[in-house]
Amino acid sequence: MGFFGLFKKGGPTQKQIDKQVTRLKEQYAKPEYRQMAMDQLFSWGTHECLVGLIGRFKVVVQSPYYDEQEKRWLVDQLVELGEPAKEVLKEFVIRENEVTYPIQALSRLCSKQELEQLLKNALTARSPEDYRSSEGKMELIAALEEYEIPNSSELIALYLNDHHDEVKCIALDVLFRNKSSSVYPRVTQMLGDDTHSARVLRHAAAKVHEFEVALPDNQALAPEVAEDFEVKSGKLSRVNG
Repeated sequence: MGFFGLFKKGGPTQKQIDKQVTRLKEQYAKPEYRQMAMDQLFSWGTHECLVGLIGRFKVVVQSPYYDEQEKRWLVDQLVELGEPAKEVLKEFVIRENEVTYPIQALSRLCSKQELEQLLKNALTARSPEDYRSSEGKMELIAALEEYEIPNSSELIALYLNDHHDEVKCIALDVLFRNKSSSVYPRVTQMLGDDTHSARVLRHAAAKVHEFEVALPDNQALAPEVAEDFEVKSGKLSRVNG
């Protein structure tokens, strides 16, 4: 549909594009209103229109049903469009936070190797110190697991030291679900590090206990961990458990 628009001369002005982009981001409008805006941008089909279109992924509209329906529709249309959409989507995943749906599209447009490299590059571009990209980091860590990207554990483990508790917790969840034993020593070190929040310390302790991770004899426990756990026979045990 929009593919042929990529080769048209005398395309829309930026003002015309911006008007449609504003409409597709109207959170409280009827879905038909946003749909007309997306249809118009696809019909013009320029690079600038595609950039505007995928901005829809950054907006959550009032109705959860229509929000998901519209985003899934947009994913399908971008996949149908092919290569022109692929490059715009890649740029989006590298720089924006709301990456789950764009990654769904790219998983259908990219080879496994290409997707692997993109997801790793996108996460690496968001350092643990970057407080503005927490949502993006969480969605990318989840995507590394969902799309079964190999050799991801060392990269994910870097985010055990993220500034945001939610990022640390999802990193712990993914690492333990995938039994990434090579990074367990870094998790056990966290148990004695009270620079982490009480929430993160307790989450880490619960994982170490659940997976019966071996501990050194001199394992230190932060006060928040020692409230509920103790070291017995090289394992973490619940106090009075």
